[in-house]
Amino acid sequence: MRRKNGMLFFLAVLKEQQDQLKGLKTDICSSLLAKLLDADTIPVMIQIGSDYFEASGTSNGCPFTTKCFRIEAINKEKRTVTLSLLKPLDVCGDVTACFCDLYRLEKTKTCVMICIDRISGIQCVEMERMINKIVVEPKW
Repeated sequence: MRRKNGMLFFLAVLKEQQDQLKGLKTDICSSLLAKLLDADTIPVMIQIGSDYFEASGTSNGCPFTTKCFRIEAINKEKRTVTLSLLKPLDVCGDVTACFCDLYRLEKTKTCVMICIDRISGIQCVEMERMINKIVVEPKW
């Protein structure tokens, strides 16, 4: 039971830290984290058993599969977590299924809900993946 409560606690801490990222850099009421970072998401990968959880969705008519998520809500009574899918993009802005080609993660409105008791591990992904800009340099 301790591990199960530990996972709920860890998810709640991540969600709380993510909520502190909301706000504008110029707003004096925003948290210090919002002023320091350009991202409002802490991307995570969820492990279920020995495999990373994977989900599919569609964004702007483009289908994709991802292992990266954003924590949207936690229901402590039902012991569930709602995750939004983060669309994985390569340096050219195309959807990629290969983690080694991952350059940027893009928020989507597609969500999934999973039982916290199924989660065996959580891996945070670099937040830079949320703020990397896809820049097209002129050839000449």
